[in-house]
Order: sequence, then structure tokens, then C-alpha cells
Amino acid sequence: MKRLLLLALLIPVRSSVAAEPVPLVTERVSPVRTETRHGDQGPVLFADFGKDAYGNLEISFAGKPPEGPVTVCLGEKLNASGALDRKPPGNVNYLEIPMVTRPDQRLYRLSIPRKPRHENPDAIPVIREVGEITPFRYVEARGGGIDPGKTSLIQLAVHAPFEESLSSFESSDPHLDAVWDLCKHTMKASSAFGVFIDGERERIPYEGDAYINQLSFAACDPDPRLIRATFDRLMEHPTWPIEWLFHLPMIAYADYMATGDTTIASRHYDKLKGRIEALATRPDGLLESGAIVDWPAGERDGYNGGIPDPTMGNQVGPRINTVANAFYIHALGRMAALARVLGRKGDAESFDSRATKAADAFNRVFFDQRTGLYTDGEGSDHSSLHANMFPLAFDLVPADRQAKVAAFVKSRGMACSVYGAQYLLEALMKAGMDREAIALITSPGLRGWRHMIDAGSTMTWEAWDSSVKPNLTWNHAWGASPANILSRYVLGIRPLAPGYERVLIAPQPGDLAWVKGRVPTVRGPVEVKVDNGAMFRLQLALPAAMAGEVRLPRRKHGVLLLDGKEVTPLPGDGKTLAAVIPAGNHFLESR
Repeated sequence: MKRLLLLALLIPVRSSVAAEPVPLVTERVSPVRTETRHGDQGPVLFADFGKDAYGNLEISFAGKPPEGPVTVCLGEKLNASGALDRKPPGNVNYLEIPMVTRPDQRLYRLSIPRKPRHENPDAIPVIREVGEITPFRYVEARGGGIDPGKTSLIQLAVHAPFEESLSSFESSDPHLDAVWDLCKHTMKASSAFGVFIDGERERIPYEGDAYINQLSFAACDPDPRLIRATFDRLMEHPTWPIEWLFHLPMIAYADYMATGDTTIASRHYDKLKGRIEALATRPDGLLESGAIVDWPAGERDGYNGGIPDPTMGNQVGPRINTVANAFYIHALGRMAALARVLGRKGDAESFDSRATKAADAFNRVFFDQRTGLYTDGEGSDHSSLHANMFPLAFDLVPADRQAKVAAFVKSRGMACSVYGAQYLLEALMKAGMDREAIALITSPGLRGWRHMIDAGSTMTWEAWDSSVKPNLTWNHAWGASPANILSRYVLGIRPLAPGYERVLIAPQPGDLAWVKGRVPTVRGPVEVKVDNGAMFRLQLALPAAMAGEVRLPRRKHGVLLLDGKEVTPLPGDGKTLAAVIPAGNHFLESR
């Protein structure tokens, strides 16, 4: 049984103009499994709530409460014997909490201790009315002569409002569906602080994390309040990686396209413009800066031959850097778009001009004519995955170079972190390598989401494994990129005009026999069902006040049917057949 309690609580955002308040919900979740086990000091009540969640635990006793202290253990991971893992890897959560009972009290909530690391002033505090929370899936209660048969446990799961029915994804591959479920639940469970945080270890918002979280949350629920509250916080508390700064105009633009609302852009434009314009560039327009490239450092695919620039601290070289400049140019384009929306014509022209100039230099300075690949920076003879996937994802690679660059990106596999996976998958999808992208999402190896699922996690991780990042958490939403890749590319649903006034439907199902799903928008859900056979069939439902452009893979005869009638496709790239369609229910075939 589940019951929702709505708490109208403000999140702590220090800004002169705060975002709309984000309420939090407390959901009462019953265990999916309970067992009585035998411990050294008497019976142990074990409970599995099915999914990991931030929250507290409610304990009630049907009869007389246990006499003497009871120890309640909360955790995210089981050991090989099926008991709670008391020494999990990294920062996978495990807590032991003593509970003293009283003869006249039957109902209790745990007093969860605040972890020292959460005293960091950059960490997001819990709402006072909610109290301290912690992520857990499993519970063991023991001691005090506890009677498991007369003891009830309820998980009090805290999260932002989240409507499960708004989104869905199903396909012919159960492994892909399981990854969707993992990422969707991560969006819900990780929203417990009213802003997007990086995970339990720090509880700090970061710009790069927030962008991935934004895209994947929007694939599940169109409510923009979390990203707007997070953006406000980040404008007051920016973090250090240079690419993280560039994610801010990316976030503002994505919010505008999703909602048609200029809230973020208008509130923060001048401050954001000042930060971008303050960056040091040389006469050819390229940015002079190292980059974080990827995190942890071992996930950089041998970037620059492993040679750091000692003058740049946590940023790594070369100083005229391919990754930093790919982000910089992309951010300039987003700033130009935001400036146009806000009527800043002069700014838009300036940002466009700077982006064009820097892009020309980018393709002149970083491209190695001998190999057909981009190097890691000026003076480097090494070409990493990152130096090539970011330009491909950001549309910086000229058409005549794309095949070679995409083939190299494909050849490297998942040679990046769970953060980098967002851009790797997007690069492959843009290059038409949907089979390869889907294969990476469903890979059974260590560097994939199935590894997280097989380990028993129901939220995405901070890294692929503790062997990659020893202090990893099991509740880190930047690892949930498949949620937005599946909605935006596999289902193929992306806005063509602000607020989804016009929508693109361009499914890329790879080798899937069929796929179907529902993607929420501010105008209502877009629903698609694809049969991926000799004839490509698409069933589509568009809400009112939304026009669509459909692009289907070209089949043998190059014929496109809309609701049973042949139509002349729009001019295209030779690989797809396109048509404009109105709101309503439609059936299309590519033959």
C-alpha cells in the first residue's frame, strides 16, 4: 500500500528572485518482502522495500514494544549471503541506528544522524519539517526481544511530485526496459531535496550533473520547478570545472525549448553573459583553458597521453583544449539563441560571430589531416574518445569528416564515465549509429547499466564500479542518461519549437523489433509505437495545439504513407522520409 502526503515546503535557495517553490511528497511504502531471520542475539526482522529511496523508517508494534534497545540497520546493498552488507564499497549507504522504546509508545520514527560531510555549507540541507533522511532499500531490526510477527515497517520515501503515468517505455529487449526503469526511478528518488544534487556523499548541485538530470527528468515528468530551483542555486554557488559553466546556457536553453518560458534566461541572462564574456580567448577565438574532460580522472581515455598541465590544478591540458573549446562553442550558440529570445539582437549577433570564428579555428587547429581525427588539443598528438565525441555531439564536425570521426567514436566503446556516456550516446545517435548506442546501453559488461541492476541497485551510480571510483555512491542521477536518450532518440521525440509547439518524431530503434512509449510535454503526452520490420510502421498520437514533423528510416521502395495515403516526402538526407503532420492520431508507413 502507498499513500502520498504533500508538504508545501520551500527549498533553501539564496537568490534575490527565487524560483517557484518545489513541494516535497512523503510516500508510505510497504515492504515487498519480509523475513524473520536468526541472529546472534535473537530474531532479526528483515525487510526489502523493492526500491532504494531517500527517506525515514516508521516502526510500529502491535503489542508491547520490545524491552531494551533495538538496533535498526538501513542499507542499499546486500552481501553474498543475502544479509545487509555492513561494509559496502565506497559510499554505498549503510547505517546502524539505536532505538530506545517506551512501554506506552507503539509508533516510532528513526532519529537519523546527520553525516559530517553534509555540514559542508554547499551541501543542500534537509527541510526541517521533513527531518533528516537517508537512502535505503533494506532494513534489519534486531535486539530488545523484538517480535517480528508483531512489528510493522514502513518506508517513508521523500521526493518531489512525480506522476508515474506521464511517461513510459517498452521494447522488444527486456534489458533495455530494465535500464529505463532504473533511470526513471532514479529521477523520482533523487529529487528528495527539491533541487538536483550529485548524490548522498556530498548532496551538492553541480552544473554538469544538473543538465543530465534535467533532460532525464523531463523525459519522465515535464515539471520544470526542480531545474529552475537548481539553476538559481548554481548561479549563487557555482562549481569549478570550466565545462560546468558552459552547461548553464545549455540548461537555460533546454528549459526554454521544453516549456516555451524564458524564466531562467530572463532572470539570469546578464550575470551569465558576464561570466561567459570574462573568459580568456586568443585572437583566433579559441578559449585558453584546460578542462575536467571527464571524472574520475581515469575515465579520460588516455587524454593528452596522460600528461597534465601542472599550472591548471584540477583542469587538465593542453591549454588550448579540444574538450573545453567544444563546450565553449556550443555554449556560445546557446547564448546567442537565448539573446534572440530576449530581444538582445546585438548580443545574439556577437555570440553567433564568436561561435563561428571559434568553430573555424577549432576545425583548423585540432583536426589531424593525417588520421582524420581530432587531437586532444594544440600540440597534442593523441586523439581520445572525448576529443572526438564532444565535437560530434555538438555538431562541430563538418559533413565530410563525420564518417571517420563517428567510426572512431564507435571503436572506443564505453571508454568514458557515466557522465561522459550522455555525450557518447548522443554523438552515436546523431551519427546514425543507433544500433551501437543501444548496444552500449544494454551491454552486460562492467561498464554498463546492467552491471548496476545485476548488483541489486535500483538507482544509477556515480561511476561504473568501485574499481573505477572507490568512493562511489549508488544514488547519483548523472548516471541516468539513458532515460533521455531513449525518449529523445530511440522514441525520437524532441521539440522543434519552444514549448513543443512543433515536435520532431524521428525514431531510431536500432535492431529492436518494436518499441513504444509515452513522452510528457507541457502540451500533453506524445505517444508512439514503432514496428521495425521490412516496412517501418509508426503509430502516433499528438496532443492538441501541437504540430509534428515525422522522419522515418527509408525502406526499399522509398514510399511514405500517412494514414493509408501515399504522400510526397519532404526534402531530406536520403536516409529518411519526412512529412509534416497535424495533431491527432496517425499511422505512418515507410516502404
